[in-house]
Amino acid sequence: MPEARRLTDCSDLPELEIVERKSTPESAMKLGIQLYLAVLSLADTVSVLVSLYV
Repeated sequence: MPEARRLTDCSDLPELEIVERKSTPESAMKLGIQLYLAVLSLADTVSVLVSLYV
């Protein structure tokens, strides 16, 4: 497989690091949805979540 070797031997490609993301806790997602459905504004919902989880 000469084509595969040619692609892997290429040194012009930038090195990419793996990025790990932290997922939002399920409890925070559920609470956010409940607050928003309880007619709390999005800004107020965010404020409540920030005060609880920071």
